[in-house]
Amino acid sequence: MILVLFVCFALFLTIGLPLAFSMGLSAIAAIALASGQTLLIVPQRITASLDSFALLAVPLFILAGELMNSGGITERIVRFSRSMMGHFKGGLAQANILSNMFMAALSGSSLADLSAIGSMMIPAMTREGYKKSYSVAITSCAALMAPIIPPSVIAVIYGSITGISIGALFLAGAIPGILAGIGIMILARVMATKGGATAMPREGWKMRAKASRDAAPAMAVPVIIVGGILSGIFTPTEAGAVAVAYALLYGIATRRHNAGGVYNLLLSAGVTTASALLTLAGASLFSYVLVSSGFAQATLDLLSAITDDPHLAMLLIFFVLLVLGMFVETVSALILVTPILMPMVAHYGFHDIQFGIFTLMSLVLGGLTPPVGILAMVACRIAGIEYGKTFGMLMPFILWWAVATLLVGYVPFLTLWLPSLVFN
Repeated sequence: MILVLFVCFALFLTIGLPLAFSMGLSAIAAIALASGQTLLIVPQRITASLDSFALLAVPLFILAGELMNSGGITERIVRFSRSMMGHFKGGLAQANILSNMFMAALSGSSLADLSAIGSMMIPAMTREGYKKSYSVAITSCAALMAPIIPPSVIAVIYGSITGISIGALFLAGAIPGILAGIGIMILARVMATKGGATAMPREGWKMRAKASRDAAPAMAVPVIIVGGILSGIFTPTEAGAVAVAYALLYGIATRRHNAGGVYNLLLSAGVTTASALLTLAGASLFSYVLVSSGFAQATLDLLSAITDDPHLAMLLIFFVLLVLGMFVETVSALILVTPILMPMVAHYGFHDIQFGIFTLMSLVLGGLTPPVGILAMVACRIAGIEYGKTFGMLMPFILWWAVATLLVGYVPFLTLWLPSLVFN
């Protein structure tokens, strides 16, 4: 089964079949050719992977992000960040990072954050004399915070697969996400001169107060979402619905939304959701073959044979996840490896919540690294520069994110303090 699975998977990718169909069809081929297996398992596994109330949060958060971007929330966040940070050397870079941090607490999607913030900040940084490679590195690395700082779409998916509390995962990602953001800010300041950074005029307190008032409604969104989940007022799925209603009403109140525009946003969110769920269905079939064929147990046995030291095992898992994230989109990679990783969590005594955030941070790093590097690629398209010309500037940020990920893996306090404080 494993041989058929990987041979078919490689063949389908070679001929250019989309990843979701490559995974699904290669799994179907492996099941069809295996003795003792029936193709009836295919619709059963697809239905089981998608029939989850928690997964309803995914389209809702995607739609909420679309509504927030269209409703002017992103612009107000960028304006607030510039008023607070623009007067420092490299202030636009710092404002870029701060904007991404705030947007991470709204959309939970790195690609959505990059598209929203990057389309405004990269051209602005270029006009101010920043090097394009520096702008790309700042924007794409800052977008990595979106899947970590709550609410996070991939944390919802991970929680629905593993049964771990989504609210606890949200809380666990807060400190690591902020820590990573502070590190990006420090690194951006250190590299400011090399990146051609300048300082903007300092704004008066009156202008800052106005920018703060304008951004206040947007900043209330994560408080409502996370606070509502933790207090038990609503579930993560219901929180997504609340976020959609809030963003819709906000856009109507500011006269940024109309019937035609909302319809187009619904279509866009529907296409994005369908793509994600098709990938999830294909990856779930692929994972089923990996687990049912004994591949997961064989992987655990191999790792156990290499080392019984949890710390060394954590490091090896990090490198495996990093390489996987380089070639496979984050959601697909997450669904593929989670059934394989869960036995390792129990075997080595890792805390499931801590290991969950460590896994997410390891996989999202592939958004910057070749050959896929989707975040860096999109940022390069916005900036009008080739990806190869930005890698030298990207490397320090990639190394910092790797360090932050390993800190999460080896320092339990970073992920477990907030959940333990709230959930006792």
